Amino acid sequence: MEPNSLNLSKPTSFHQIFSYRSQDQPDHTWFYYPEPVNAEHYRELTFKGTDDLINHLAAQYATLLPKADESTISKATPKSVPNPPMVVATLGSNNVQLLLTGLAAQRMQHCYIHISPLNSDAGIMSLLESMDAKILIADHVFYARAETLAAQMEGVHLVRMIEFDPVDELKKDLKSFGYDKLRDESNDCSYILHTSGTGSSAPKPIWHANKSFLAKPPFVVRMTTITTGLLYHGMGGGAAIFVANIGAAMALPLAKDPNHRTLPEVINSVKALPNSSRLFLHPILAEAIWETYGKNNSPEIEYLRRLASMDVGGGKLSNNVASKLRDLGIDVRTAIGCSEVGMFPLRNEPTKEHWDSLIPTNDYHVKWEHIEGNQYELLINDPPALALNICIPKDNIYRTNDVFEECPPTSGKWVYAGRRDAMLIHSVGSNTNPVPCENALRSLYEIEECQLVGHGRRGPLLVVELNWNNVDDECKARDNIWKAVEKYNNNVMAWSRLQHPEAVVILPRECHLERSDKDTVKRGVNLKKFEQEINRGYQNWDRAAPLAKA
Repeated sequence: MEPNSLNLSKPTSFHQIFSYRSQDQPDHTWFYYPEPVNAEHYRELTFKGTDDLINHLAAQYATLLPKADESTISKATPKSVPNPPMVVATLGSNNVQLLLTGLAAQRMQHCYIHISPLNSDAGIMSLLESMDAKILIADHVFYARAETLAAQMEGVHLVRMIEFDPVDELKKDLKSFGYDKLRDESNDCSYILHTSGTGSSAPKPIWHANKSFLAKPPFVVRMTTITTGLLYHGMGGGAAIFVANIGAAMALPLAKDPNHRTLPEVINSVKALPNSSRLFLHPILAEAIWETYGKNNSPEIEYLRRLASMDVGGGKLSNNVASKLRDLGIDVRTAIGCSEVGMFPLRNEPTKEHWDSLIPTNDYHVKWEHIEGNQYELLINDPPALALNICIPKDNIYRTNDVFEECPPTSGKWVYAGRRDAMLIHSVGSNTNPVPCENALRSLYEIEECQLVGHGRRGPLLVVELNWNNVDDECKARDNIWKAVEKYNNNVMAWSRLQHPEAVVILPRECHLERSDKDTVKRGVNLKKFEQEINRGYQNWDRAAPLAKA
């Protein structure tokens, strides 16, 4: 008997969400995606249509994929998973087809991972091997690359992705797929997130159970959320699941190339969806919005004012840009979480001084461990929902490794300061968080990029890549940078100050600090790349101000 809204319990897995929604909200639009011809208009995919397409794909892939047995079940599955799955990896473009493929794999009781094509070949092979994935499904854009990868790995089955336009496909006769809609899949492994790993070629896979995400509150979603986040990372894919779970809607930008979104395409997407309530984007795009439209208060800003919020995730937006956008009437907010536990138990409550101010949503889960000064690491007591590879016992503590500052002290309001593992431990045993200094100085007219170093050294040293488009006189630029450093020094502990002008190293014109795909500095890579320049900087500092006199 076909279940109905009365005998179909709450969904226990991602793909079951659509069976559930197809009963109580069959005609509600879940996904707005660009039309396939010129990407100028949206097409709409409903909950019922999505559920039918998942069945349609699952039935076809069931004949293409190998059967799950001892040779295909992942031996890397966490021991806490009751039903070890076969891991299906996808290498595809950033579009709705990618999501449908992953959901179809889950409906077949497999676990899926959308691998980011931004990773190196070595990084992709590292993911496939560390998960013991036996299936790689690739679309036409990345199929040739997938062939090369599969040829280098033993036992990996390469499958060509079944591609179609969802709206057009729904007009055809669809295949059916039989499965138990009432089966409890909450403890099963549903999908795998991964860190980018673009710098190390060793992205870390993070296994997730269905219940860990379904039990959480919506993550930066409203009734219609436009996301520029990539669907093969959690930023976009996670939002797609959350909007389905609360019966909301999701949209991708009207981009001709799904893997790259231009600023006009993002603005056109907001225009094209009169009911859009939230825009979720990376700090780079938020900065570009200010530079392109905000400085002149261009007409495009009016469309952004209509949004309930513009949320920034995947990196830290400068206070300067965020404040200016908020002054224009755009409700800029920060979205913060982590791959292992999803949303932190913190809620964004902007203040005039700090747009990214956060407050704890409860006193039970949130614990603060003092590091030094006004810096604390966030600990989560008895985490309510966890990825499977953490395996933290009940009533235990999860260390987020994320450092916050209480601003102002004793106010109960917190601002993210950076990762604890990025801390510089100097030779005298004191710690410096490099992120606040870099953020403060990076906004200077003369600086293109900078990185604070000093782990195991006498103190911090700043490596600077100048913005040569804005610099005519290097000596004058150095003087201006040092004046800004002296101003910054007034607000930090003595051991975290840049203690001498020689502790500022200006790189030659042809040298560039390496950045990750999240537009953050690649700390380890730069330490090795500029080892000579850093050593020379410390030598010059030692000669100018010996440690005994510092």
